[in-house]
Amino acid sequence: MDLVITQELARAQSQQDAASLRRAYELIKSANLGKSEFDPTESFSPDLFVLCAEQALKMGQPEMSDDCIQMYFKVKGPVTQFLGRAHLCRAQLCAPKSSENLEEFENCVTQYMKAINFAKGEPRYYFLVYNASVLYWHMVRPFLKPGFHHHLISSLSQIVAVLNQTEEEDKEWRAELMLELLDCYLQAGRKEEAAKFCVTAAPFIKAHVPHRYRQMFSVLVQHELVDELQLKQEKRTSVGLSVTYDINVLKAKLDKNDLPEDVGPILKKTYKHLMSPSPPGRLRRRCVRPEPCVLQDPGKLIEIECLEYELEALRLESKVKMYVRAAVETQLNLVQRLDVALQRAVRLGDPRLIHVVCTTQWNTCLPLLQHNLRYHLRKPLTNIADILEKVDSLMVLLRCQVHMEMAHIDEDEDRLEPAMQHLQKAMLLDSLGLYQDKLTMAFNRLHLCTMQYQSPERAEDQAIMAIEQAKKAIPKDSVRKKRALLVNAGLALAPDTFQIVLDSENEAKVSTGKIRGRFTYLFAKARHHIISVDKAAGHLRRLGNKNDKERIQIWAELAKVARKQGVWDVCRAASRFCLLYDDVKVKKPTWLKKGRKKGGDSSAQDSRGPSEVPLQKQVSSSLLRKFAEVGFISAEVRPCLQRAPSGHPDTVSGNGSAGGGVALSWAHECVAMISYSLEVISESRTLSLEVPQGDRCCVWGCLRRCGLRRHL
Repeated sequence: MDLVITQELARAQSQQDAASLRRAYELIKSANLGKSEFDPTESFSPDLFVLCAEQALKMGQPEMSDDCIQMYFKVKGPVTQFLGRAHLCRAQLCAPKSSENLEEFENCVTQYMKAINFAKGEPRYYFLVYNASVLYWHMVRPFLKPGFHHHLISSLSQIVAVLNQTEEEDKEWRAELMLELLDCYLQAGRKEEAAKFCVTAAPFIKAHVPHRYRQMFSVLVQHELVDELQLKQEKRTSVGLSVTYDINVLKAKLDKNDLPEDVGPILKKTYKHLMSPSPPGRLRRRCVRPEPCVLQDPGKLIEIECLEYELEALRLESKVKMYVRAAVETQLNLVQRLDVALQRAVRLGDPRLIHVVCTTQWNTCLPLLQHNLRYHLRKPLTNIADILEKVDSLMVLLRCQVHMEMAHIDEDEDRLEPAMQHLQKAMLLDSLGLYQDKLTMAFNRLHLCTMQYQSPERAEDQAIMAIEQAKKAIPKDSVRKKRALLVNAGLALAPDTFQIVLDSENEAKVSTGKIRGRFTYLFAKARHHIISVDKAAGHLRRLGNKNDKERIQIWAELAKVARKQGVWDVCRAASRFCLLYDDVKVKKPTWLKKGRKKGGDSSAQDSRGPSEVPLQKQVSSSLLRKFAEVGFISAEVRPCLQRAPSGHPDTVSGNGSAGGGVALSWAHECVAMISYSLEVISESRTLSLEVPQGDRCCVWGCLRRCGLRRHL
């Protein structure tokens, strides 16, 4: 029976015949149950379980493989090489599908370590250690991206140690794993352990794999893992190490933002080590274009071509920043030529070269990612995304950023479904979570745009939907129609106070009472504005930090859309609500506070002001940028409201008599005038604007006439 099963497995392997594999599996399963069609008492080799499992795994039938491995461990066969091979099969079966499945990763690593620990005890099983290291390295590849290297250190260090213990003959493979382990240490921030590891790894690579030592030497210099004096002595042994030392010293200082002023002389000195001295004008050209005898490798030719394009882009940088038409067209031409170079790199099939061209193309595209230019970049960015996905590139941050820009381009053209697909890919690639909030909000916004006949439940979603509807308004639509949608967005976010803040500018809501005077209306208007605006802070205190980041983004978007469409009162109100989340402390004028006590606690409370609502959490750079944008918008639109009153306080007409015939005292009129003027000055100082000299003199004059101390 063993012979029949072995023949079926051999046929399945040589001809990739699934039917033969199925027959072998059925024979093994029936024999295990004692129901074989042959002699049931005939002995049965447990090794066939593992052989069938390995073949099933190769032919893409994991269920069959898993069943065979379970049957093998149940029969408890003799301790042979097949025990280690069974552990390797089980490890491949439980390999994690993505870097998010850490539990599966730990389970898989455990199976590999069982196979390695079993094999390292017997020299005849050393081949299993090598096989396990290769299979392990294929399994951990998804974890070789930012934020995940620390998960590999424990297992990879054990594998490297066992390969050294067994004196594996493939020295280059051992050097490769050593360099990767060193990179894991550095990426995880464990510099001391990296330096300790280099004590044994560097001499091994230098002695047995000398063509990889320059890479090792670069790491030692850039990360300062070895004493500087030792590195300087070693660099004298060869020109290559000397050049490598100089370049990586500059890289290390560049990483620390501490580039020396003599960069030029250092590079010229490095250049002299490579070739004979040449005139200064030919320095860059000779670096870019080596001697003709070197230009035999097509991959090197493409790299040099990319470098020349990059230098040309640097020469255009100042003009491209100013968006000079000729410079922009030249930059677009560079993008097209790099796209052709990328196709040539793909045909060569060198992953390293593909990454070089993709990186150069992305850097060339960056200045052109403006809303009115980025549609030109659809094809080159699509090629970058597709090619890097095809080679399963570990440059996940670059891939994430490319998909984000592709989503913008698709959204500009109302291609919402492709845009959402790009955002989903970007979220999967954002391993460090740098853009998770931004991506989640953008995806949610596009999803709401597809919900034409549904009403979302969350207030934030309702506001987003109203803003998106307002964005689609055509220029012919009236401001009233646009305003209605924008007001609905504000009411969804702050139903209790948004309308009150809007009404702070509504003169119809101003109540002057029965008393009439020269400054009564201005005083009533200022007081109404202050009381209404202060309600916004109360809303934020009641809301707390619930969805604060999302609400900041929505308020900012509302302010931008309102400004673009000329709905100024909504723009001012939205800006005010957004900036309440900032750390800027907005204080209520102390002269308006009533019932103020002189106790220490209450005075401290007054000095803080009831409108002060700082954001308690650490604010990210993206939110700070958003606050700055809204701050500029607020500074632009709020002075328009201050200039709205047509009469200057010094020229207000009237004889001091109220409409009802009740005369006001001069002191009462001064209080009204001071109230209005302080409100204007307070608003101006909030915006860092210059208060007109006439307004200051008017207030000071009123104070002097009232016998009050000049305190402004």
